[in-house]
Amino acid sequence: MSGSKQIRRKPILLALLVGVCGNATLATLSVSELAFSIFPIIALVLAAHMLYQEYLSVPMEGDTPLCTLLSFLIGVFGYSAFLRTQFPEMGTNYLSVMITLVLVIWLALKMGVAARPSATK
Repeated sequence: MSGSKQIRRKPILLALLVGVCGNATLATLSVSELAFSIFPIIALVLAAHMLYQEYLSVPMEGDTPLCTLLSFLIGVFGYSAFLRTQFPEMGTNYLSVMITLVLVIWLALKMGVAARPSATK
């Protein structure tokens, strides 16, 4: 698990925020049940700018790029599941919840939070 020590948490959190804000922006602009708000757009621009500045200042090594992508997808599918829970007439959220859970487990394994059981005999 030497690769898990190289994973930085700041780009992972920023990617999660970009995923949530990006999906919230698209939902605000396209879903008729939601009232328009400028705040998801502002948050998306600020989070994307901070993620880009983090990318420029410190190189992404090890599993950081994969974990960042997983975190982005967790944000997208998680907000989609939340939105479909809030507005059931949009459809079921089963697929979004299952994808989010699989991605969260994968991210936890990659970061070393949930350790794989080792076979010692």
